[in-house]
Amino acid sequence: MNGAPGRSQSRASMPRPSHGSRCDSPRRARAPFAALTLALCTAAGCAGPGTDRHLSPLVSDLSMAGGGREVEAVAGVLRIRHPTHDGPWGDAAVRPLASHERYADGGSLTRFLVPLGTQREERGERVTQLLPLSRHSERKLESGQVEWRFFALPGIFWSRDSTGGTWRAVFPLGGRIRDSFTYDSITFVLWPLYMKTEREGRVSHHFLWPLFVYSTKPGLPTSWRIWPFYGVTHSEFYTRRFWLWPLFHTQRNLHGNAREASDLEERWSFWPLFSYGRRKSYRAVSVLWPFFGWSSDPQSGFWAWDGPWPLVRIQRPGSETDVATRTRFWPFYSHYRGDELDSTWLPWPLVNVRTETYRNGSRSSQFVLPFWQRWEKVDLEGEPLASFSKLWPVYQVYRQGETARFAWPAFNPLWHTPELDDHYAWIYELYTRDWDATRVRERSWGGLWRRERDAGERRTYLSGLWARRVYARDGARISETSLLLGLLRWRSRDGRFEGLLPPALPGPGFPHQRSRELLEPEAQP
Repeated sequence: MNGAPGRSQSRASMPRPSHGSRCDSPRRARAPFAALTLALCTAAGCAGPGTDRHLSPLVSDLSMAGGGREVEAVAGVLRIRHPTHDGPWGDAAVRPLASHERYADGGSLTRFLVPLGTQREERGERVTQLLPLSRHSERKLESGQVEWRFFALPGIFWSRDSTGGTWRAVFPLGGRIRDSFTYDSITFVLWPLYMKTEREGRVSHHFLWPLFVYSTKPGLPTSWRIWPFYGVTHSEFYTRRFWLWPLFHTQRNLHGNAREASDLEERWSFWPLFSYGRRKSYRAVSVLWPFFGWSSDPQSGFWAWDGPWPLVRIQRPGSETDVATRTRFWPFYSHYRGDELDSTWLPWPLVNVRTETYRNGSRSSQFVLPFWQRWEKVDLEGEPLASFSKLWPVYQVYRQGETARFAWPAFNPLWHTPELDDHYAWIYELYTRDWDATRVRERSWGGLWRRERDAGERRTYLSGLWARRVYARDGARISETSLLLGLLRWRSRDGRFEGLLPPALPGPGFPHQRSRELLEPEAQP
């Protein structure tokens, strides 16, 4: 049949175009492109081990100012830091889930579910806790014995002491606990059916706690209670009784080492209607507790007034005593001075100005809820030790000695909590700056832009696009530039082009080891 082939004609029987046909032109066009790509890939070197790579927010492996290197991935979710550029890692994190820090003395700190979980190891002791659910501590003694203690809600206790004795308890079924809750030991069976406590020589037996109890201690009368009808407690420093609790109470309290009757403090109350207390010339009266109360000591000049509580409270120490001074007209104004603290609220709880005095210095702080926080700590000579400022949610600055950190923005409304910031603030911080006397580290969100400066080098990175390294060699200022993932790189000396550098994919390919020759003055932090 001499006509054109029909649709049923097989593909094999159809004429094929010659090599010069236009039908083959796409394949021919792709061949030179593939060859060029292969040539470029062959010519381009790879950024080998020990060199910078910057593909943030996906992944980066960069030299840090002051030495060491940092590996990051997924905008900072994964982070590994090496104290030295070729040494083992010092801390690692999968934020915000967990982090682990190694210390030079062999200790370590692990955080998980921050701020609830921690595991700390130091000086032969390890403590693991997940607040408020569980806590486990373990300590190796010089004798080689291992002492450990475990607690978990809803009430599981298990411990082993230095003698090898084991203490167990499952609350409320039964068990024995040692050195917990301020007691030397606690033994209980089907609590509150029966409990025995020991503390500083006092042994107490509780039945149907808190209904029945009797306590003994050598040298003291027996203490006992049938609650709420009657109870009496004797100690070296007081004798306290109640009838029909909480209605009737009496107390006889000794102060310090005094044993004379004239130095006794006596109190009695018909709660909450009226209570009365006296010690030497001191007198105290309360009516409709806690709403109205007053006290005075004519001998010292001390006096105080409460009423109506908590709105008004005034207290003056007098001329011969070192007792706190307080003035409160809540919530508009409150001032307290005493116990090494001077604090003013105006009004509460919005504005607070305070000064705290310690054995080695003092700290002054200002607080305007919720926007402004600032405190500064100084030593006894007035030299600054540390300070913190936060304008929420704009920025925060923390300084300690020569070390400082600035972050913007600062969405965390709490006071200085570096563990929370380290695990969560990377999500929203757009710019941070860490510096001390020898280095400066700056970065944008996700590490897209970074700058690492110390006395020997200045390195600046813009992810995948551009990077520059400036350092000194033999007194000359050397500049190395990398473009497009390290495909194009060159070096300049004192501002004059010196030559191209081999490509280094994925770049920029600068060595992790930093120059030790000082660069003056531009790279100085």
